[in-house]
Amino acid sequence: MYTTKDMKKQGIKALKYLQDIDRDDVLEAVGLQERSPWGTAFGSIGIFALGCLVGAGIGLAFAPKAGTEFRNDLGERIRKKADELKPVVEEYTGRSQMPVT
Repeated sequence: MYTTKDMKKQGIKALKYLQDIDRDDVLEAVGLQERSPWGTAFGSIGIFALGCLVGAGIGLAFAPKAGTEFRNDLGERIRKKADELKPVVEEYTGRSQMPVT
């Protein structure tokens, strides 16, 4: 039979166990994992950037210019932007990645 003292010890033991449980333990028990807020932010920024590019393309497609003139202008703009972005791309690709151990 349980005495009051035994029940108190069991209650304190259970309380200590519950105090040690954190969010990761609960997520693991349910079979989920925590999402990084940065991953969600970068995904949202990527979708926004894609929407900007599509919107710009549609806007240019309906511009009041002839087809060949539009294509020439578009090609020149893309080449100029590519030349402007080359130093930025080279800077990021030149950086070393963190070593995986």
